[in-house]
Amino acid sequence: MIKLFRRIRQKLLSENKFSKYLLYAIGEIILVVIGILIALQINNWNEDLNIENQREKLIAALHSDALTTDNRLDFGLQMASDINQKLSHFLKILSRDNTTISRDTLKIYSSYIFQVANFKPAMSSYETAVSTGNIALLENETLLSQYIQFKDDYDWFKLHQDISGNMVYLGSVWEFRKKLGSTNLIMKNMGVYPKDFELNDTDFRAVFKEKETYATFESMQWLVRNQWEALNRAQMANKAIMETLTSMQNQ
Repeated sequence: MIKLFRRIRQKLLSENKFSKYLLYAIGEIILVVIGILIALQINNWNEDLNIENQREKLIAALHSDALTTDNRLDFGLQMASDINQKLSHFLKILSRDNTTISRDTLKIYSSYIFQVANFKPAMSSYETAVSTGNIALLENETLLSQYIQFKDDYDWFKLHQDISGNMVYLGSVWEFRKKLGSTNLIMKNMGVYPKDFELNDTDFRAVFKEKETYATFESMQWLVRNQWEALNRAQMANKAIMETLTSMQNQ
């Protein structure tokens, strides 16, 4: 093609047809410009297609993570609910005379006192998108707000996980442990302790009548209840995220 254009130019110049040559030159420039514009348009199409492919992959990855998070939330919520119900019932038992309740029953209920719910969301796709800047591909303010809400709810849950650790090593649970020597004394099949720490039935039951014991147990029950509430809010936020992502996939 280039050789053809060159021959035409040479022929026009050799024939002293300057006006025709000028028109030809202008036409050639126009063709070149059109070619450049077409190439740019194709390049833009390719870039747009690449961006759209990245966006679809990101949405799919986020949706997959949200489904995993939902399953984990179901497990965490069930755990928190079970512990909360047992602790609530146990506190009611302790508020009455416990002499009619067997020692084994008290130990079984005590085994739930220092348990807390566990939960960790699947957030790797979201965190990677934020760190790389690809989160901008979503172009959805509603979805970003939903993620902020979910993270706030998860942070509230995690705060209570940290509080439970502080209680065990620094707070009321630690003081309770120091007083007994081992919390295993009042729990069913939860570990060993020195035989010298063993309590007779009277002393064992007396532990459950002390104000400090009730306050420690009540604090743990409140903590688990707050965990359940945080997980419940997190689940609602995560379901909203899944609905938005599904809608984006169907567009």
